[in-house]
Order: sequence, then C-alpha cells, then structure tokens
Amino acid sequence: MSEAELIDVVVTLPLPHPLTYRLPPELGPAPVGAAVRVPVGRRQVVGYVWRPTATVPDAALKSVTAVLDSVPRFGPDLLSFFQWLAEYYHYPLGEVVRTAIPGGGGHRQPQAEQWIGRIIPSPPPPPRLGPKARALLALLEEAGPCPVGELARQIPRPHASLKRLAQCGLVEISRRPVRHDPLAAPTLLPPLLPFTLSSEQAAAAAAISDGVARGAFSPFLLHGVTASGKTEVYLTAAREALAAGRTVLVLLPEIALTHPVGVAFRQRFGPEVTLLHSGLSEAARLDQWRRIAAGEIRVVVGARSAVFAPLDRLGLIVVDEEHDPAYKHEGGLPYQARDVALYRGSLTGATVVLGSATPSVTTFYRAQKGLCHYLELSRRVTPQPLPQVHLLNLREYRQGRRLPLISTPLRLALAQTLAREEQALLFLNRRGYANVLFCLFCGHVCQCVHCSVSLTLHQGPGQLRCHYCGFAQAIPPVCPECRSPALKRYGVGTEQVEQEVARLFPQARVARVDRDTAPHSRQAVALFEEFRAKQWDILVGTQMLSKGHDFPQVTLVGVVAADLSLYFPEYHAGERTFQLLSQVAGRAGRGEEPGQVLIQTLHPEHYALQAARDHDYARFYAAELAGRRELGYPPFSRLALVRFQGGDAGRVERAARRTAAYLSTWARKMGGAGNSVQLLGPTPAPVARLKGQHRWHLLLKSPRRQPLHRLLARLREDQPKLTGPGVGLQIDVDPGDLR
Repeated sequence: MSEAELIDVVVTLPLPHPLTYRLPPELGPAPVGAAVRVPVGRRQVVGYVWRPTATVPDAALKSVTAVLDSVPRFGPDLLSFFQWLAEYYHYPLGEVVRTAIPGGGGHRQPQAEQWIGRIIPSPPPPPRLGPKARALLALLEEAGPCPVGELARQIPRPHASLKRLAQCGLVEISRRPVRHDPLAAPTLLPPLLPFTLSSEQAAAAAAISDGVARGAFSPFLLHGVTASGKTEVYLTAAREALAAGRTVLVLLPEIALTHPVGVAFRQRFGPEVTLLHSGLSEAARLDQWRRIAAGEIRVVVGARSAVFAPLDRLGLIVVDEEHDPAYKHEGGLPYQARDVALYRGSLTGATVVLGSATPSVTTFYRAQKGLCHYLELSRRVTPQPLPQVHLLNLREYRQGRRLPLISTPLRLALAQTLAREEQALLFLNRRGYANVLFCLFCGHVCQCVHCSVSLTLHQGPGQLRCHYCGFAQAIPPVCPECRSPALKRYGVGTEQVEQEVARLFPQARVARVDRDTAPHSRQAVALFEEFRAKQWDILVGTQMLSKGHDFPQVTLVGVVAADLSLYFPEYHAGERTFQLLSQVAGRAGRGEEPGQVLIQTLHPEHYALQAARDHDYARFYAAELAGRRELGYPPFSRLALVRFQGGDAGRVERAARRTAAYLSTWARKMGGAGNSVQLLGPTPAPVARLKGQHRWHLLLKSPRRQPLHRLLARLREDQPKLTGPGVGLQIDVDPGDLR
C-alpha cells in the first residue's frame, strides 16, 4: 500500500496559516484548490488544498477525511494573491479564502436535474402504453433529450408515465448539472457592432491595447467626463486582450450596473461572458465560479467581490467608477477592490484601467506623479455637451422661517420639463421621510435602543427605523418621556421629496428608488428599466441614481440638498460631495436634447460646489490637495483604523487605552526619519454604540506604508493580551470612512 501524501490545507477558520494533513491514497488525487473535509480539533471543517509539502510538523498528523471536489476552485496562481491579502489587511488566511470563494466555509456539489432521453427499441413499443406515455415518447422523439421540468410544461404531471416508460426500457433517466446564465435573455441578443471611435477614444484604446500587447503590468487612469464613451474603450481593449489569448475582468461599484455592462460585453463577445456578484443565488454564483475556474468563461463582469474570480492568464482588468466608496468592503475582510485589482494585475502582468469622470484624489495624485499612465476623454460622444449647472442659494428662497423643499426655480424647471414630455431626476442622499422625531416640550429625541443614533421616520409604513441595525418601532402618538403630543419632525428624506413632488405635480408619474423601494439589485434594475422606457416622468432617489446609468430622455437633474455630505466629519467629505454632484449631474443631457442641473445649497461658495458647477476637476483637485497636504492625510500618508467593540463599555475603553499605550511605546522605538507612526486617539467612535456593541477607535497615520504595517503586525501578534475577553478588535487598512 502506497504511503499517504502530505498536503497543506487552508481551512475556512480564523487561522493565520495552513495546516498539514496526510492524504490517504484511497481518497484519490486532490490538486491545489480542491475542496476537502478535514478534522480540526473535534470538528470536521471544509478546507482547500494549498500545496503538497514535505515538511512534517512535530505534532501527530491527522488525515483528510474526504476529497469533496476533484475540480479545483482555484489554481496555484492565486496562492500568492490570497497570501498578500492576508498580510496586507492583517487578516487570517483562512478567512480570506472564505471571503473569496462562493459558499464560504460550506461545500456544495453542483446542482443537478433529471434529464429524459428516448431509447429507440428494436421491437415495437409495448401496446399497453396510455395516451400520456405515447405523447411523451412522441415529444422526446421530436425534441431529443430534455429536462423533466421542460416536459412538465408541455404535458402535465408526467412523472408516473416516465417511470413506466423507464421500466419498459423505452426512456433513460439521467442527471446533469444545472447551468445558470445570469445574462440569459428571452431572445437572442444581436451582436453589438463597434461604432467609430472619436480621436480621444481611439488614442486611449490604442494606448491600453499596447499595454495589453506588452504582457507586463501596466496601470492606466482613464479620466473621461460623463458620457465620453469609456465603455467603448473598454470593449475595444477587451477585444485585443481576448485576441492575445488573455482573459478580462470588469469591475463596477454597484450590482445594478453589472447587468447592462454585462449585456454589452455579451453582445460583443458571446457566451464566454458572464456576471459574478453577491446578488446571484449561491447556486448560480458557484456555477459561474466553476465555469470560470474550468476555463469556459473568458470575460467576467461583476461587482466588488468579482476581483477574486479565478480567471487564468488575466490580461485586462477594468475598474469602472474607480472613485466609488462601494469598492471598499465593510465588515469581514476590509479589502478595497480597486487596490486589490491593481495588485492582482501586478502579479499576472495585466493591464489595469481605472476609469472615472471624477477620479479619487489619491489615484489622480499617483497619475500626476507618473505612477500610472494618464489618459483623458475631455468631450462627450453624445450630441449634447455637458449640462449647464446652476447653484441655488436656498437662503434667497426662504419661506418665512422655513427653507423650501423644492425652490421656485426648481419647481418651474420641473414644470417645463414635464410640459416638453421629458424626464427629470431628483437626488437626495438620505432615505426616509424625516431624520429625527423629537419632543418640542421636553426635547426628547427618539433613538435606537441598540445604536447611538436617532431613528429615521418612514411615513409610508408608519415606522421609526434605524438605518444601522434595522430596529423598527411604530411612530408614537405622544412623547415617550413626558407624554406630550408635541412631537416635531426634523430633516428631509427621499420619501418626503416624493410626496411633495406628487403634490406639486399631481399629473406626473413619480417613482422613488432607494434601499426602501429597491432593497435588492433586481428591483433597482427593474425600476431603472421602467424609467428608461418612459413609464415614469420623475425619479426621486439616493446615490443609486448617480452611478453610471444612461437615461437619454433626462434633461433635468435637481439636487434637493447638496450640503448633507459637505460637512460630514471625514477628511474626504469635500471629495465625496464633488464626486456625487458631478456624477448625478452627468445623468442630464445624454440624449438629443440639452440638459440642465439645479443644485440647492446653503453654501454655494464652497470650492467643491463651485468646481462641480463649472465641471472643473482641476480646480477641485488643487483645493482638496492643499487641504490634505496641510493636515497630512492621504495621499500624503497611509492610514489604518483600529476598531474596538464589545458589550461592556468599560472593558472596551480599557482595551482601547491599553492598546494605544502599547503601540505608542513601539512607535517611539521604531521612530526615525520616515519611520514615524502617529496615533490619534483612542476616542469613542462617531457612532459610539452600534447593534448593542460599544465602540472605540484608534487611528494610525504614517507617511510610509512599511512602518505602519510593522506596527500593525506587532499589534496582531500581541492582541489577545491587550484586548482581553469580551472585546473584539478589527484592523482596517486604508479605511473608507472613520465611523
């Protein structure tokens, strides 16, 4: 009997490194990336073969219990990629793999369905077949093998007759894997023919294609105004990559955007294109993953999580709307998909294109420093130029002591748009009806019982809801504290805007798109398709409206309250505001008619709003960069946020202070030219209690990456004795926000 092979297995548990097991020969081969079941302590868990090994640890080795799937979920080329993710984000390797592979720590076999095939007999069929059995035989003879479900749609309840036919040897029942196609359409899509590129598009496509042809890592920033035809540049570059035998990955910030872009790629390149995102069912996502790993798929279009797709020979990675904060994963492995895409491109020798009309300050800074190639699309390819943008100072339209929800100029513009039978978008980045419900008599504010935030009023369902944890309660008729009926609503949300617009324009067809009306991507896609088909005149919504959608009939965009994100306690509040306003403004005038944008604000003098009005990215960038340089924030530093949380407020505070003192000592030891790490805090988090957990923050800032990561590695090593029981610690490298 041959000896057992030794293999390293990464298990989907919070462990920092693989474990070594014996692979009994009777279990058969288990290549790198294959799923196996292994014992860990008294548990049986799923793991993935990491690599064969000859190193025998001191401890007695256990054996693999079962090889669950001989088809690898990933190849050897992804090992260094997963290892880098674990090291860069200071996250357990097993949890990295759990995050990356569909199905998490579980293991699923491919779904199968029954197929029926007709066996043509030599003798004539038995004469005792009933009419249903004869009809089934005739159908199978005409159509060939097909699923039971398809037969049942034509002949009701066929199962008993099929069983009888199988017993007679006239049909054969087999099982085949279920195939899922996220881009399946009721009719065959016609090929999307290339159109003539503009001179700027052609130059950008040629530069990117040259990068693909070199076969070495080539990062690009494609800075193109809204409607400048960036997607066509991506398609042209993808054609060159595929022709060179390489594969293509296209990332988008929202699931709702993946389908129209996926359709465009499917029309151009056929069935080798698929979607991959967390909005698919687990079975569909796993099926796509398997097809990608098997080499059946060469183009993947997806959201953030598609950056892990097991594509072989990656030649082109596109990160569209690279500035979007949705690329940062919150909770679990806190990866930034844009940065991960760049590193993956460097591993595979791929060309990486970061596209945006409003590049992140850090990305643009890197381009200015020559760390990535800069390409510009300065003009729209649509018939109309960029829309005119007007800032409306709400102080000039005050109605007594009240500020108007819809100012007079915006109301008149809406009326004119409706009269021309055109469409309008109204943007407000806050859902619900009102932000706060409080008592005028005693000042009590209705707050969440689990989080240190006020409850948002939702008028339609008659509820107060927490937008952090989901807690909900009925709207109280009187103050819970003093029993006064003097409850006052404060603030505004999309629900209130929708109601006000319907009141002002009763003849208009008004719809709303936010996380309340479209909690799932398919509902958002349906709403956008209805709007594109002119079933709605006015669409009210949150930032879901701003991201890459093409509505040719929209000639008016109204921003109800531009100041909501302007003075948020974040170093990049001005950047987020400029990007949101510029992106939503870009939805106007993309068709035959010119567009206009009206922005309601209390601070029209702010540089972010002035730059958005003038479509002047350079002006915004110069002002924003000066502020970042003065305060030492990215791109002039690297950040890491250490979060502490637990059910006992005192324990959490003590753990945060103990950790801060420990890190301060090590930071002084490591100090020196270019090696300094500054500690800010510890302090209670802006949302000091979330989902019943008390929270403290400690921000680490360094001009260089290496000293920051050395200090974080020291923290990870000594974390258990610093935090103690009952306190969790999360390291967030390159945090997306500081909440």
